[in-house]
Amino acid sequence: MGGSRRRTALAAVFIILLASGSFVLLFFLKQPLYVRLLAGQEQLLQVLPFFTLRESAGSREILVRTDEGFAIRPQQLGRIDLELRFMDIIPLRQMVVDVVPQIYVRPGGQAVGILLTSRGLIVSRTFPVLGIDGKEYYPARDAGILPGDVIEEIAGQPVRSVQQAAALIDRLGQSGKDINLTIKRQGSRLPLRIRPVAVEGGLGRSAVPRYMLGIVLEEPTAGVGTLTFYHPGSGKYGALGHLVTTPTSSPAHIEDGRIVRAQISEIRRGLRGSPGEKRGTFRSEQDVVGTIDKNTKFGIFGRLTADVVPSAWDREVPVALAANVKAGPAEILTVLDGERVESFAVEIIKVNAQNRPDDKGIILKVTDERLLSRTGGIIQGMSGSPILQDGALVGAVTHVFVNDPQRGYGVFAEWMLHEAGLWSGGSEKEAQLPAPSAARRLAS
Repeated sequence: MGGSRRRTALAAVFIILLASGSFVLLFFLKQPLYVRLLAGQEQLLQVLPFFTLRESAGSREILVRTDEGFAIRPQQLGRIDLELRFMDIIPLRQMVVDVVPQIYVRPGGQAVGILLTSRGLIVSRTFPVLGIDGKEYYPARDAGILPGDVIEEIAGQPVRSVQQAAALIDRLGQSGKDINLTIKRQGSRLPLRIRPVAVEGGLGRSAVPRYMLGIVLEEPTAGVGTLTFYHPGSGKYGALGHLVTTPTSSPAHIEDGRIVRAQISEIRRGLRGSPGEKRGTFRSEQDVVGTIDKNTKFGIFGRLTADVVPSAWDREVPVALAANVKAGPAEILTVLDGERVESFAVEIIKVNAQNRPDDKGIILKVTDERLLSRTGGIIQGMSGSPILQDGALVGAVTHVFVNDPQRGYGVFAEWMLHEAGLWSGGSEKEAQLPAPSAARRLAS
C-alpha cells in the first residue's frame, strides 16, 4: 500500500516537473533572436521570474523592468546586443535589437508584367510524339531537357518566339541529324544534342512530315502581379509578395529579369474552390520599368529604371513594423481596369506574431462591396497589392483562401523592405534619429 502511494507521489512530481519544464522551454523558444525597432519605440518582452535581460555592454539604460517583464526603450540608431540570463548570472540566449530610422516609401498598386529572362523560351513540359513509323518517342526527355529549362539557342541561333522556334526545329529536322541546343538551368548554360522526330504533317499521303522535339514552350513571363512599393531616393522597389516558381513549383532562376507596365483587360471572378484571375497585356521590352535582382519568398525586388504610372496614392507613407500591425479596418490598392489604381476596403482579421521573417503574417477579408461584385474577393494578379492601415504601409496581399475567396494572406511590409535592402543594421551608438521632417527628406 505504502509503495503504491510513493509511486503515485513520484509520478505526480514527475508530471509537475515535466509540465514546468515544458512551460519554461516554450517560454525560452518564444523569445525572439532578433528585434527591429524604431528609435523611441517601446517593445515589451515578457520574462519569467528568475530570468533577466541585460545589455551585453553592461549598461541597462535602454531596459526598464515592468510587472510583465522588460520594456526596451532605445533612443539611438544602431545595434544593441542583449542577453537573457537566469538568476542574472547564467547566460542563456543572445538577442539582437536593431534600431532603425523610420522609412518612407510610395505605395504601388500598379499592375506589372514579370519577365523572367530577356533571352529564350521556357520549357513548360515534355510529351511523347508519335512518329511517322507509328512508334512513340520522347526526344526532349531522352535528351535531358527538364520543365523549367530555358532554351536560349537552337543551332547557334537565338530563340525569340514560339513560332520561330517551331519553324527552326522543323527546318533543321529535315536534315535527319542531331541539332545543338543551348539551355539555361539554374543559372548554368548547358549544351545538348537532340534529334527531332518526324511526325505526320497533315492529311493524305502527299503531306510533308513535320519535325518535333516533344516540348511545350512558353514566353519567359510569370504573368501579371502588382507593385507593392518603391523608394524614390534609391529607386528600389518590392512587388508580388511571394516567390516566382517554375512549372515544377521550384524557385524560378531569374537572370536579367524585368518588370513592365501592364494593362488589365479582363477579370475572371473567383468562386469557392476556383480562384479568379486578372488578365493583362504588356509589350515586353517597350514598357520596361525596372530590373528584377532578387526572387524570394517575400516577393521580387530590384530597381526602377523608368517612371511608374502615377496614381492618387502617389505620396510617401511610413512603413509599419510587424509588431505595430493590428486587427481592424485597412485598404488595399490594386488595378481592375486598364492602369488605374483604386482603393478597396478590407479588414485585417488576424495578425500572426512572428519573431523572424516569414510569410502569411496577415489574414485579411475583403469587405468592399464593389470589389466583391467584380472579383468575388482576392484573385490571382492581386499578389503584391499594398495593404495600408492608419496611413502606413503594413503589408502586401499574397495568397487567396481557395475555399473562401473573400479571405487571403498578406506578408508584412517590414520583411519586404528588409529584402529590398532599405533597412540594414548599423553599429551601436550611431547618429541620433533625424527629426520626422529630415527623415522624410532623406527618403525622398
